[in-house]
Amino acid sequence: MLLELNGVTLTIANMAKESETILENNETVEMSESKETMDVKDVEGKTNNSAKRPHEGTNSLLDCDSPAPCTLLDQHKEVSEIVNGRNPISILNELFTAPSSLRYELLEAQGPDHSPTFITLLKIKDHEEEFKGSGPSKRIAKSRAALGALLYMFERSRKVGDLSVVKSEAVSKQVRKILDVEESRTIDGRGDEKTSEKPAKKKRTEIDITEKNPVSILNELRVGLKYEVEAVSGPPHHPVFNVRVEVDGQTYHGSGQSKKIARAKAAEQVLQSFIQFPTNGIILKTSAPKQDGDFTSDKVAEIKKSGVPVIGSRDKNPVMLLNELYPNVAYSFTNNDTDVVNRFRAVITIKGEEFIGTGSSKKNAKSAAAKLALAKLINYTPSVYLNNKSSEYGLVTKDKLLMADGIGRMVNEKFMEVMAGDIQHSRRKVLAGIVMTRGPTLDDAEIICVTTGTKCVSGGHICLNGSTLNDMHAEIIARRCLVNFFYDQLEILVNPETASQSIFTKRQNGNGYKLLPGIEFHLYINTAPCGDARIFSPHEDQPHTDRHPNRISRGQLRTKIESGEGTIPIKGSSIQTWDGIIQGERLLTMSCSDKICKWNVLGVQGALLSHFIEPIYLKSIVLGSLMKEQHLYRAICGRIEQTLQGLPPPFQLNRPEMLRVSSVEVRQAQKAPNFAVIWSRGMQLPEVVMTDKGRPEGGAKLSLVCKQNLAKRFAWLQEWLSPIGGRRITAMTYADAKESIKTYVVARQALYDAFKKAQLGVWVTKPMEQDMFELAAPIDQQF
Repeated sequence: MLLELNGVTLTIANMAKESETILENNETVEMSESKETMDVKDVEGKTNNSAKRPHEGTNSLLDCDSPAPCTLLDQHKEVSEIVNGRNPISILNELFTAPSSLRYELLEAQGPDHSPTFITLLKIKDHEEEFKGSGPSKRIAKSRAALGALLYMFERSRKVGDLSVVKSEAVSKQVRKILDVEESRTIDGRGDEKTSEKPAKKKRTEIDITEKNPVSILNELRVGLKYEVEAVSGPPHHPVFNVRVEVDGQTYHGSGQSKKIARAKAAEQVLQSFIQFPTNGIILKTSAPKQDGDFTSDKVAEIKKSGVPVIGSRDKNPVMLLNELYPNVAYSFTNNDTDVVNRFRAVITIKGEEFIGTGSSKKNAKSAAAKLALAKLINYTPSVYLNNKSSEYGLVTKDKLLMADGIGRMVNEKFMEVMAGDIQHSRRKVLAGIVMTRGPTLDDAEIICVTTGTKCVSGGHICLNGSTLNDMHAEIIARRCLVNFFYDQLEILVNPETASQSIFTKRQNGNGYKLLPGIEFHLYINTAPCGDARIFSPHEDQPHTDRHPNRISRGQLRTKIESGEGTIPIKGSSIQTWDGIIQGERLLTMSCSDKICKWNVLGVQGALLSHFIEPIYLKSIVLGSLMKEQHLYRAICGRIEQTLQGLPPPFQLNRPEMLRVSSVEVRQAQKAPNFAVIWSRGMQLPEVVMTDKGRPEGGAKLSLVCKQNLAKRFAWLQEWLSPIGGRRITAMTYADAKESIKTYVVARQALYDAFKKAQLGVWVTKPMEQDMFELAAPIDQQF
């Protein structure tokens, strides 16, 4: 005889005497509903962690896809304790291992084609009972029939105390445990089951989040959610999926390198929004797809004793977090079509204070402004810095993050101001600038220069009189502009009436000059400098240490490609000859990473100014994109830490702070322009230099920062300022003047030797003929 219970059909011909609830006409069966009704997530007992979790949507009996199976499980909590986390079909296969013991037959399919209902019949060998199950798919119907068989066997075993029906030793132990619990239960007059010590019902939020991923947790709390793929971005070999899900009228988004990861992140955003934990935080740990390296390892939130939230590395979207903390926040947008990189400008106003962010889209600009606001209003640290907060790269504080954003914004805004109305020359790939500060804040900050450029001069246009620029990469020209600024400040010292306005003051012994206390210089580059600091995969993780520290390409000296972009490792001799270049040999120029490393040993002032001032080092390097701390640190100072020896004082190995701005620039897949733009403090209009010739457009005048102009300013200062050595030099050529200060020469040789000892290559110099032009001071120079 077949019995249908909430979608599960049982044959109960042998159960008439065992069940008092079966009516005489065998037409209906009444089963009392337990007062301990609970969701599948509240089932007592531990899930078998080693068991395979059913595929989402496959086992509706466990996922609560329909009310019928859930009610059945509520009435048979003991079976739920065994079945939870496993498919009933697999349990039956363990109980009946003999061939052809289990036979499933599809009886019929009912309903319309778009919503069918399948009915499956289960027959067990050597048993008269038959079990029928139905569901929206064949698999679900088959699973329900198997559950019906398990219900019958466990019910019979419990009532007659006969465990022979259950042949699996593991399941038998579970049934014995259930029967032991039965002894402590009492039956009231209505036939409802009660326990002498009824456990307290769990709260809805008490979810075992350490054993389930966010999608599983959300499916238990909200049934029938649909995840939709909004867009797929990125290259074919590295796509990024954007998924959205709507819950209670609110749309949540997630992104990842696979749809599974994107769904998990979208589900986590949902859980973060409406699950309130005792710490008033969000989920502390979740088991997520392991394809995403950062998804399972980092804490999402921590709460300080003071109550100020410290957002973890897998933090919320900054805009979402800001909207939660300040619901009435106001946003405003402006756009500038001439600036492709930072086209949009977002302004967030909170309590009368404005926070500005820029980006290539409104979304990026809004996110950058939100990060800036959170960094100032709460103790917020973006994900990129959390892994290195206490590492050898230095402590990243809120004030440093705010300063980095301020420096980046000042340089970008100054560039747009300088290039207003000149759309043609506002095109750029690399933007650099130097900002001078007079204290720990940007209150008195001043922009020294703004430059662009990515190429070097052609070998056919190098000259013997220092009238052309050899290296027109943006950060290299910015350093030359800074040197020109130093000459301006030294010339101010010549006039006693203006000497107090200079950033320099006399040294204690009266010879030479040094910076005033508090004066610091910060270099901004919108991307990692070319060379060793940029030799990595753009999408690689940021571990605390380099995964491949011994790779042959790590730390190698590299040279730029003549009239092109990119760098190559140094091979062969370090000597370049003038006649060889004239005959067509490739002109070699050291990479920006190598030159910045040189500045961190010898200073940014260069050889000539070392006659007058102490070495000046950069306080920080701020990047706009491609920020990988371990690679940048290695490139600018780390690779010679162990081999640098014999530096004469006051030279030292400088370790500048490394920061990244919130307004991260996107990759520009375009050809670099054949010009460089130079704007330095005091200039009315920017200077546009043709990179193939190393001269300004038109070719009639010389660049402000070419060797010839700087050499003239040096020669004039010799007549008025006292050098560090106490004696004026008698050099007649530019090359002799550079070599005349012995401490600088010794420090430079120590740097070159450090690269050799570390087996990183040999520093390549330009032909000596290039610097052998005569020094000549301008005749009409006056103060």
